[in-house]
Amino acid sequence: MAINYYFFNAVESGGTYDREYNAEDVTSYLDGLVGNGVFPTPSTSLQVRASSGMNVIVGAGSGWINGHKLVNTADLTLTIEASDVVLNRIDSVIFYVDHTAREMGIEVKEGTLGATPTAPALQRDDERYEMCLAQIYVAKQAAAITAAAITDTRANSSLCGIVQGLIQQIDTTTLWEQQQAAFDAWFESVRTEFQEVLAIRRIEATYQTVNSNEDTFVITDHVATYSYAYDILDIYINGLHLAPGEYTNTNGTVTLATPIVSPGAVITFAVTQGYDPNN
Repeated sequence: MAINYYFFNAVESGGTYDREYNAEDVTSYLDGLVGNGVFPTPSTSLQVRASSGMNVIVGAGSGWINGHKLVNTADLTLTIEASDVVLNRIDSVIFYVDHTAREMGIEVKEGTLGATPTAPALQRDDERYEMCLAQIYVAKQAAAITAAAITDTRANSSLCGIVQGLIQQIDTTTLWEQQQAAFDAWFESVRTEFQEVLAIRRIEATYQTVNSNEDTFVITDHVATYSYAYDILDIYINGLHLAPGEYTNTNGTVTLATPIVSPGAVITFAVTQGYDPNN
């Protein structure tokens, strides 16, 4: 058993200092203050988006792994390996800390080919620790990576997560723009199916978790008029939009794929619905 404490000025005596610290001392000190993940400001921090052909772009931003900070100062272009002729695969865009090489970086981790492929496992041991920013579905014979092929996993705490601790504010600008684009596409697709749409409204309700590992929520507890059959539901955790694979919605009861570990997370339930303004 030993007691460690940090930090004090060193005093030199006979060419020897009585206090000596290394990188591990600093990172272990910070590790308890800042949680692993992507810094949420700006909202595009390390966001993966489609480019041209088989290229994707990782936006500027910062990430944190076990006391080590990565900063990407400008858009970074990564090339996805060519698709297979017969089988599909899922690649992951990761950022990592490599203790052996003493470096951090961003790269593509290629998945295994299959008819129903799965994303590659993340390495998380004493030598290397990886965080997944996005998963890329590389369909057989695909000639380009589209936005629809990219699943943003930054908000998924089991794969990446959002830095918590010393963060004061989350910028949701990009998330709102993405949601608006999704709504416009949905509205265009259903417009011809109805003879008349009287009005469309968007209702938002927030809930702050009070217990550890909360994962199940009844939407009508928060938005009383929600209809599972007809309405569109979007869920945000601390300002980041959850992808469909990160939760299930069974008749209005939502279950997260990964429970929210710490109390105090802000969940926003956004419901888009048609209604008759005369009633």
